[in-house]
Amino acid sequence: MIDFLLIAIIMLTFISSFSLLALGTYELINPAFRFWPPPEDQPRKKIVFMILFRIVVYGLVIYSIMYLLRAEFQLSTPAILLAILLFACGLATALGATIALGWANALGSKEGLRIDGMFRYSRNPIYVATWFGLTGWALLVPVPPVIATLMNWALLYLVAIFIEERWLTRKYGEPFLEYCREVRRFF
Repeated sequence: MIDFLLIAIIMLTFISSFSLLALGTYELINPAFRFWPPPEDQPRKKIVFMILFRIVVYGLVIYSIMYLLRAEFQLSTPAILLAILLFACGLATALGATIALGWANALGSKEGLRIDGMFRYSRNPIYVATWFGLTGWALLVPVPPVIATLMNWALLYLVAIFIEERWLTRKYGEPFLEYCREVRRFF
C-alpha cells in the first residue's frame, strides 16, 4: 500500500511540475497569455499556480523523506555530504533572498524594485540558489521521477527569469533597465 501511495505522490508531483513548466513556457512564447507573475485581475491563475507549486514542493518532500527513511546509505560518504551541503546552503540562501525580497514581491506584487543585498550581485539570487539546492536534492534522492521533477522545477525557474524580466520592465521601466545594465542575470 505504501509503495502505491509513493508512486501516486511522485506521479502527481511530476505532472504538477510539468504543468507549471508548460504554462510558463507558453507564456514565454505567447506574452499575451499571463500566468506569472499572476495578474492581479485574474486571481484564479494565482490559485492554480499556488496549488500546483505546493503539490510539487510537498510531494517532493514527502516522497524524499520516505525514500531516505527506507534507503541504506552512509551519511559520511563524500557524495552524500556534498548533496546535503548543496541542498541546505542552496535552499537556505533562496529562503533568505525571498525574505529580503519580501513574500508579496516574490509572488508578483509590485512593492518596490530590490537592488540591494544579494540582489546587488545577481538579479536572480533566489533562482540561482534554488538551482544549487535542487542539485543537492537530486544527489540525495537519485530516483528518476524525483530527478525529472527537479529538472522541471529548475527549467521552470529558468523560464520564469525571462517572463519576470518582461514584467519588471513593464512595471518599473527605466530603473529596471538600468539595474539590468549594472547587475548580471545570474552571477
